[in-house]
Amino acid sequence: MSTFSVRGSRPRTGSTRETAVEFVIDAIESTGAATRDDFDIDQIVATVHALADDWDFRALQPDTFWRVASTFIRA
Repeated sequence: MSTFSVRGSRPRTGSTRETAVEFVIDAIESTGAATRDDFDIDQIVATVHALADDWDFRALQPDTFWRVASTFIRA
C-alpha cells in the first residue's frame, strides 16, 4: 500500500484547506499533462476532504485521488 507523494511536496504541520488546495494543484500540475484550469480544484478538495476526513491528503491512496480528480475535469 503506497501513499500519495507529490514532487516537491514537503511535510506540513497544521494542514489547512489552503495547504490542501496547494497539494491538489501540485499533484495535477506535476504530471505536466494538465493545469489547475483543467480541473475544478474546489470540488476535488471538498470531495477528498470528505473521504479523508482531514486536510492532509498525503496519506491518501494515489488511485483514490486520481479517481476523484478525473470526475472533476472541466469540459
